[in-house]
Amino acid sequence: MNIASIFEKNQNNSITSKDIIIDGVSFTDYDVVIVTNYYHSPLTSINSMSLFSDTDLFGSGGLDTGMGWDYGGGGGGGPVTPTKDPCTTAQESTIVSKNKEYLIALEAINEANAAEEHSITLGKAPNGTMTKAPMNNGGQYIVQINTTWEGAFTALHNHPNNTPLSAGDIYASVQLNVKSSNFTTSFILTDGEVYAIVVTNLSLAQDFVKTYPPDQLPGYSPEFPDFILDQMLDLVGIMGSSLTGRTTAIASMLDKYNAGITLLKQDSFGDFNPIKTRETTQGDGTKTYNTIPCN
Repeated sequence: MNIASIFEKNQNNSITSKDIIIDGVSFTDYDVVIVTNYYHSPLTSINSMSLFSDTDLFGSGGLDTGMGWDYGGGGGGGPVTPTKDPCTTAQESTIVSKNKEYLIALEAINEANAAEEHSITLGKAPNGTMTKAPMNNGGQYIVQINTTWEGAFTALHNHPNNTPLSAGDIYASVQLNVKSSNFTTSFILTDGEVYAIVVTNLSLAQDFVKTYPPDQLPGYSPEFPDFILDQMLDLVGIMGSSLTGRTTAIASMLDKYNAGITLLKQDSFGDFNPIKTRETTQGDGTKTYNTIPCN
């Protein structure tokens, strides 16, 4: 999931929208979120509006929305919002992943056309039981995220090209949480592994995306600004360019700049663990990184 766009169409196939306010944050509300693969940008056939600022989503000759998305408030002089403990977050994600509806959704996506993106939203019924929305089938690089399913709190989607998490995934996860305070988690299935992005403090996440807004070229999904990207790539040189290495590098940058976002990885036992590292400077000035386990 790497570029997010949202839209609502009426019977005449025209885009419509409405302004709503959540927790004092005003923004434009639409019905679905569209996500595309970060590593490709052949967006030529879908009528959509970019969540990100003033971009021509389809490249030259495409639809230039001119819409700067509002990430909401964040920060300010109000009461401090506590950040959810990453180990608690991991435990909660593990519980979700063992639920029957999650397992059915996981199997459905894994058995679907592997060359396309697919998404399934999970919700909670009024009685607390988990529910599963119908699967959205996308294209090779794009799929819709259902945000209107009753009690929606998370969604699973796959990366058909086995690509790692990216900046677009991070920025889109904040948008989903701004849209719905309960929608805190995104599960990403790639190359036989499952990762999760969890917004653990929306106020800090909003501050992060405002301080470090995405860089975006016309026709491409967002990337971290150079200040963040350069440091992340330095870490990739140390941690490796594998899925785990790149994801760990992203997680380290999110922690370094107090982004209010925790990345998780599922282990071979089916348990999710937070991707947390401790940086240690050695006597010769070199830096080493060690995993911080949950107690």
